[in-house]
Amino acid sequence: MGALSKKGTKGTEINPPPLAPLHAVSKKHILAAAIIASIVAFLSYANTIGHGYTVDDDTVMAKNSITKGGIDSLGSVFGKPYRAGFWDRQENMYRPLSVAMFAIEWELFPENPMPGHLVNVVFFSLTCFLLMLLLSRMLTGFPLVVPLAATLLFAVHPIHTEVVANIKSRDEILCLLFCLVSLLQLDEYFKKGRLFSIGMACAAYFLALLSKEHAITLLAVFPLWGYFFGKGKRKPILKATVVMGIAAVSFLLIRMAVLGSLETEVEIQRINNVLVEAEGYGQRFATAVAILGRYLVLLVFPHPLSFDYSFDQIPLSSFASPGFLLTFALFATAAYHVFKSFGKRDPLHFGILFFVITFSVVSNVVILIESTMAERFMYMPSVGFVVFASVGLARLTKTTSNHTATSFIGHFKNHILFISILGIVCLTFAFKTISRNADWKDNFTLLSKDVKTCPKSARIRFAFGSALLFEKAYKTEDLVAKNAYLDQSISNLEKGVNILPEYAEAWKNLAIAYKEKENYPSAVAAFEKARSFKAFEAADIFAASGMCYGKTGRYNEALTDLRQAISMNPSDAESFNNIGLYLFESGQVDSSLIYFDKAISLKKDFHQAYYNKGNTFARKGDFNGAIQLYGFALGIKPNNIDALMNTGNSYAAMQQYGKALEFFKKVETLDPNNRNLIMNLGLTYQNLGDKANAELYLSKAVPSK
Repeated sequence: MGALSKKGTKGTEINPPPLAPLHAVSKKHILAAAIIASIVAFLSYANTIGHGYTVDDDTVMAKNSITKGGIDSLGSVFGKPYRAGFWDRQENMYRPLSVAMFAIEWELFPENPMPGHLVNVVFFSLTCFLLMLLLSRMLTGFPLVVPLAATLLFAVHPIHTEVVANIKSRDEILCLLFCLVSLLQLDEYFKKGRLFSIGMACAAYFLALLSKEHAITLLAVFPLWGYFFGKGKRKPILKATVVMGIAAVSFLLIRMAVLGSLETEVEIQRINNVLVEAEGYGQRFATAVAILGRYLVLLVFPHPLSFDYSFDQIPLSSFASPGFLLTFALFATAAYHVFKSFGKRDPLHFGILFFVITFSVVSNVVILIESTMAERFMYMPSVGFVVFASVGLARLTKTTSNHTATSFIGHFKNHILFISILGIVCLTFAFKTISRNADWKDNFTLLSKDVKTCPKSARIRFAFGSALLFEKAYKTEDLVAKNAYLDQSISNLEKGVNILPEYAEAWKNLAIAYKEKENYPSAVAAFEKARSFKAFEAADIFAASGMCYGKTGRYNEALTDLRQAISMNPSDAESFNNIGLYLFESGQVDSSLIYFDKAISLKKDFHQAYYNKGNTFARKGDFNGAIQLYGFALGIKPNNIDALMNTGNSYAAMQQYGKALEFFKKVETLDPNNRNLIMNLGLTYQNLGDKANAELYLSKAVPSK
């Protein structure tokens, strides 16, 4: 008889009702379902495999010095913060496992994003395989179609596109993957008492923590799993929790040794998280809850999607805001039902608890994080969502278990309504996922799409404007196309600094865009704005700023910035040339020669430096020396109109009008409408005694009124 199980006289432990047994062949059916889920997952993201690097990929791969060190850098990977090879700023992230994988991939396939995307898709497919196995153990009271539907819903959900399509988000994939392994092994331990299983669970959990710190939330999930699905015995649950706690403490000690403290203080800027502007905890809490509501909307209706929701895309909320009121009411109701019926060990309630627990550390309710909102934060919590959605729909449609099925198809009989609803949802989600993947093709494609979705995001405006500048305008030879890209760049960067006036990086790139448009006064103003918020650190920014100061006649500021540039980069020939030019234009002719000579020594084919030095000789009255230097410039760039013109001027100054005419005529073939040239030709013909041509050109130069 199997009713109550008594232990001694100190108390009675009542086991939960036994879970309904599966048919003997169902293990094969579960395996088949898991394979189907993994194939669907792979096919849903197969179109990302040929994509390039996007957004944050640079921070951990393409521009990370540690990662690019390959296998030799693995020791550094485990002894440094997450993005130590990209910047020197203090950060509180320690995620060495994904970075170690990136280093190995770079060693084998340098500068090739394809393997990184392929690994993401494969590991995501494996995650869905394991999720199906886990859910089949959780939902034993339901037909196989229910855990399969939940897994497929997870596999095709568009909110995961940021995680799978972005190589950098390998940390999210690995974290959930190892958490699922850990839960599977714990389930084995709870049901069969195998110590080997708890050891494997502990090892997998430690790897999850090395993947991403957010796995720490599973410490609360493990005992819940034991209570809901592992027979509910206290001793095994306590033992498992202690063992997993040892893994967590071990990780935290390693993390503390690497980062220097258990909780590294990092300044949270408002561009990253709008909640830093909240007036007290009340407004912060209301906004965080309202943002949770936005997540729920995306889980149910995942459109539109964006890789960034930073300042000022999401407004602050109050306790009177509809978003707060609706979300709070929804979760208060859910909490009431969960705790009221906690003893029933309902998988529906476990789904809710899993969602809340795994989301807690990124919710901005407990602690502020460096992000207002991000779709990747839903990756692990969405497991709870798909459980809730599938179980809830199964109950609404009265989808009951059929444990007598002898064939795989038999598990799907008599569940037409449930299959139809979830089938339509999954097909719709899969279509959205595949189409959204296309937006992640490369950085420019993603930015051009998401700037329309989140037009109030200062970061997206900055990133898109910068991409237009550096990826498009800089790389095109077509002047019309280049100016069009520059105009779009300026427009987006201006919107970025209007949204966030202290955005120093956006001001700097706006200044560079103005410089490329030869709008030097606006460039100077933008550089000064940038400098007022953050001191310049890069030599090229000092060089660009100095050039723009010089173009506006502010030679003292120009020389100060340019000298700073060459002190930081002594091989910067352009800056040496510009120092010489602005010394020359400010009347320091002799001093300018030193810098022109240095520029030429650094860059042998520097035609502009030869030309500028020629002007210096001409100013000093050494026209033969000037002609020789112009000749060097023309030897490098034969169609240099300025060098041709000044060669003609130098010959004219020496009254060698025939030679002057020869060079002026060369200019005429290149730029026939040049007003200065037309005047020079008229005067030269006049000095040669050719009255007809003199009158012809002079009349063009000074047309009659």
